Amino acid sequence: MRPYFAIKLDYWIGRPLCFSLSVVDKIKTVFIRRREEFLSQKIMFVELSEMGAVILGYSAIKKAQQLYPDSKIYFLIFKENAESVHMLNIFSKENVFTIRSKNLWVLFIDTIRVLRKMRREKIDAVIDMELFSRFSSVLSYLSGAKTRVGFYKFSLEGLYRGNLYTHRVMYNAYMHISKNFLALIHSLKSSHKDMPFFDLSLIEAKTEVPKIKIDNSGEENIWKRIKENNRSVRKDNKLVILNLGLGEYLPLRRWPLENYIKLADNLVRDANIFVILISLKFESKEVLKKLLDSPCCINLIGNLNLGELIDLFNVSDLLITHDSGAGNIASVTNINLISLFGPETPLLYEPIVANKTVIYKNLICSPCFSAYNHRQSLCKNNLCLKNITVDEVYKAARRYLYKNE
Repeated sequence: MRPYFAIKLDYWIGRPLCFSLSVVDKIKTVFIRRREEFLSQKIMFVELSEMGAVILGYSAIKKAQQLYPDSKIYFLIFKENAESVHMLNIFSKENVFTIRSKNLWVLFIDTIRVLRKMRREKIDAVIDMELFSRFSSVLSYLSGAKTRVGFYKFSLEGLYRGNLYTHRVMYNAYMHISKNFLALIHSLKSSHKDMPFFDLSLIEAKTEVPKIKIDNSGEENIWKRIKENNRSVRKDNKLVILNLGLGEYLPLRRWPLENYIKLADNLVRDANIFVILISLKFESKEVLKKLLDSPCCINLIGNLNLGELIDLFNVSDLLITHDSGAGNIASVTNINLISLFGPETPLLYEPIVANKTVIYKNLICSPCFSAYNHRQSLCKNNLCLKNITVDEVYKAARRYLYKNE
């Protein structure tokens, strides 16, 4: 399903549905007293659309396991993103529920199927990690869970998603998203009457991501894939990965393709460096001709699944990427990372890893993407990224590739 169609659907159908269910819930509370005590037998996390957010939610999931060690943990996600949940090695496969979003009919059928499954499982609590999605809000309510936690607008304008949560948490746009996710978990220890106020600071809270090491078979397989593309490469060469961002649904976040081409040209002047291209899909060969014709280029665009991508990060020296899921996926390995931000802020979304360089121009109009506008911007000319020069990215790359300089 096209992303902007999904946003319109969420608005035109989600708003009235959230309102209707909120009225029903209000009537129910007149006759049924809301339970104060949280029964922690079965907890389901909901994060449908963002693979990177799943990784950044790792600390929140671990905190839930720590606070409620006897609980059974579930996860709900779109099927195309399910690999990101499995790689956390937290959830058993039967506890990961998926919804296909290929088209509206499939989405509807799978939603009904999943809701029936959730009710059969008798989920106690739903932790909605989506940022102001009405679809996830409706799913949380119809799941039958007595405790429902999610971000709520309170006095903010817009972003209406009804009054369907028992624990409404203030979304903090000045705190990293991993800590916002932690707030959802900590709210379970508070009465819903205290929301959004509870005496807890998360500024010093430590968040983390899992670390996934490559095994012998994974290393053998990924080197086979690399050598199939370029037989000149050796294991003692330096491997620099460029995430071109082709085919992504938020093209405004992409660093210009011509910049990547110039950067690659600078990098491969050193015969010991090989540049590996990754992306969701391939564009015209003519566009990438200069890169693809280079003897030091390895083209893996659209050819890797998530496990192979992680293996590639494990055997490479450096990833250079715009703000995207690739940066957060790379954070589960020890690869060095250069991350370019523009329409979104690193304050919220920078990867949780020490060996990184974040380049962000902090223009007066940045960030223009946020949870408050569903990542829609009027900008047609992303100067926030275009102002990041090839030279400064190249200099940052050299610091990782030539540490003795």
